[in-house]
Amino acid sequence: MPFVFSDERFTSVLAHRAMLDGGLKKTDRRDRAMVDRISAAIILNDYQSNH
Repeated sequence: MPFVFSDERFTSVLAHRAMLDGGLKKTDRRDRAMVDRISAAIILNDYQSNH
C-alpha cells in the first residue's frame, strides 16, 4: 500500500475559519477535539479531490 504524505500545518487555521464561517460560538471553537475532527475532514477532502 503506498504512503501519501500531507502537509497538515495549515489545516487548523482552515478549521478555525470554517468554524467561524459556520457561526459556532467562541466556547465551541475552543474545543480542540472539534478542531482536530474538522482538520481531518479537510485533509481527507484534499486527498479525495487530488487522487
